[in-house]
Amino acid sequence: MGLGDLEREVMEVMWASPSSALTVREVAEYFPDHAYTTILTVLTRLNVKGFLQESKQGRLNTFTATASKEDYITGLILEALADTEDRQAALAHFAEALAPGDRSFFRKIFTRKSP
Repeated sequence: MGLGDLEREVMEVMWASPSSALTVREVAEYFPDHAYTTILTVLTRLNVKGFLQESKQGRLNTFTATASKEDYITGLILEALADTEDRQAALAHFAEALAPGDRSFFRKIFTRKSP
């Protein structure tokens, strides 16, 4: 589920435009140091990986993100938890590493959802 450096940068562009489909050229404009074909290759890979949806609008291929950045981050966290032998210890370390405001946020969420 991980992304390479350039894939991540491209996804940042796509996540910043969640409601609009972008063409290869529009995405490439954000990366003047990379060839158009490089960006096309990255977009194609991201489509194959399921991060982007490719569509045809006339003669142009457009791409849209299939999920939000928050969905991606959630997936990374869940993937990391699945890799540990002691899920509760990992969660405890995670909770201890949270900033006080984040801990307070979690308390509010869990308090609301408790019976």
